[in-house]
Amino acid sequence: MKNICKGLVILCILAGVLMFFPGDVQAAKLTMKNTDSKITLKYDDRYTFKKDIEQIKTISVKSENVQTGKKDSEVLRLAEGSKNKVIASGCGKAVVELKNGKKIGVKVKAAQISLLLLIGQSNMEGSPDKLGVLEDYQNEYVVNKEGKVYSTYGPSTLSHSLTNGCFKTASPKLTIWNPYDYIPASLTDNSSINEWQRTNNLTDAVNATGKTGIDGALAKEWVKKTDEKVWLVNAAHSGSSIETWLPGKERVNNNFWQAVSLYKACEQLLNKEIEAGHYKLSHKGYFWLQGESDDKMSARKYLEKFMSMHKRLMEETGDGRGQKYKNLNKRMEFAGILMVRAHGNPADFSDLYMTGPRKAQYYMCNSSKEKFRNIYLASHISEDWVTDEGVDSYFKSRYEDIDSYYSFNNMKKTDVFMPSKVADVHQSVHYTQLGYNELGRDAAANICYALKYAKAPETETKIRLVGEDGYTDISSAVKAPDDDMSVTVKTFPAYKAKSLEVMRKDGVELDRWNVRLRSSNCFSGKVKYIVGGKSRVYTLWAENGTSTIQNIMKVPGGVKIDWKKLKKASYYKVFRREIGTKKWVCIKKTKKNNDISYTDYEAGQGTDYEYMVRAFDKYGTRGQNSLSYIAP
Repeated sequence: MKNICKGLVILCILAGVLMFFPGDVQAAKLTMKNTDSKITLKYDDRYTFKKDIEQIKTISVKSENVQTGKKDSEVLRLAEGSKNKVIASGCGKAVVELKNGKKIGVKVKAAQISLLLLIGQSNMEGSPDKLGVLEDYQNEYVVNKEGKVYSTYGPSTLSHSLTNGCFKTASPKLTIWNPYDYIPASLTDNSSINEWQRTNNLTDAVNATGKTGIDGALAKEWVKKTDEKVWLVNAAHSGSSIETWLPGKERVNNNFWQAVSLYKACEQLLNKEIEAGHYKLSHKGYFWLQGESDDKMSARKYLEKFMSMHKRLMEETGDGRGQKYKNLNKRMEFAGILMVRAHGNPADFSDLYMTGPRKAQYYMCNSSKEKFRNIYLASHISEDWVTDEGVDSYFKSRYEDIDSYYSFNNMKKTDVFMPSKVADVHQSVHYTQLGYNELGRDAAANICYALKYAKAPETETKIRLVGEDGYTDISSAVKAPDDDMSVTVKTFPAYKAKSLEVMRKDGVELDRWNVRLRSSNCFSGKVKYIVGGKSRVYTLWAENGTSTIQNIMKVPGGVKIDWKKLKKASYYKVFRREIGTKKWVCIKKTKKNNDISYTDYEAGQGTDYEYMVRAFDKYGTRGQNSLSYIAP
């Protein structure tokens, strides 16, 4: 009996101890060591478990609340209205116990994030076309997963906040005095009644408004290629000229300083988030789509103005800017240019005409000179979209079928067709939303490939050389000695443009986009362009460099050829070949420029021949061939 009583006493004591320390016992059950499995998330990630959650136990917290400066209250929280989805709301460790008894250890790390600026005019702002349907634009943009993409939009007008920004209430238009009106208290705080202060508008969040333009597709592709998060800052201004993007000597309320002010305001918030331990800066850069308003401006003038803007933008968002930018004190890594069109008829090749802005933009993107080293070609796919055949071919080459198209383009609208004609992607000066989606995706991918943020696919390299019309593939031209010939190099795919090399320059001078003969005494010159193992040669012929065969006749024992004397020729070469063969044989090289006749005594009887004469200048460059035929 005594033993029984002793046992009861011991049991009572143990029960009392367990009642006194229930939390400690429970904590002992939920530790990182005794979990069934472990996963790693990044800050603000969403994760859905296969079973419902019983409880979440915070083990340790390393991050801070941006607004209070105190430790975050939790590492994981249950998503509103869900029983099995969590949000990574802090950095540290936690254990999730599921209803089936399984325990999962969760480690949340700071998320890598890029801060990208989008500037230019209406096509960069995402303006709907006057021929389009606004409802289509606002339901056909690419929707992203919440927690992966953040966005801030400073509209150029009140009306654009409603159309482009899809806000139900008009927001203020962006000025240099109000950039903080668009910035929330924290990057993940989307509780504001002001829709323009929310950063989740490009996502599938319940209160997301959306945004027309390239933004959604660009963000999705950036996340896909880098496996990181991205914050897009759109400060484009519809109808703007390059003139309004010039920094000038003083800070004024123009497009340049508006964009800089908004981007810096975003930098300051991101700096706080990095200080709090939520994020780590990955990349900074900007995308540019502009030039329609400057289609009459010369290429030289546009180039000068763009570089003035580019240089100052790099400085304003670069290093050495104090504590507010402590964790963002590095220069933008790139300027990604989405090639502008000529501001003509979108369904006609005239819209590819090489206007000043187009020449200048291609030149900067192709050039390896130090001052252009961080300017890249982000996209020129819209140049495929000037005919219905071109549009149809483009989309069929990228998407196997409509299901494949939908998988790449997650849109609110579910009955969208795959584009097959120009009007489906580019109606007048503005692109359709389906066109914007392609441009955004292509721009993000090409920059990631060019800067090696992601591994580029194995793709065949192609080089096209075009003249003033912007689309005819050329390999040569005949020009007066003192004239320039405009030559633009187009590289496919776009991300290889920066690897363009000019390997040979015989008899010519290159002045940016112009090719000219180096002397009035030159008969020709050649330039060899090389990209990725592929090459193209461009030849410029002098109009006075052809020594025309003036007479060809049979004489006793042979064939006599007479040709035109050229004042600036040093010598001539005469070639012969049998009709139907390819190989030319040099049968005579003259010693003087007045040797303008030759008799071929080795010509066989009963054989058809072709003869060719070439004139050579004192530099050794030749004129165009002069051909003539003689029967046996």
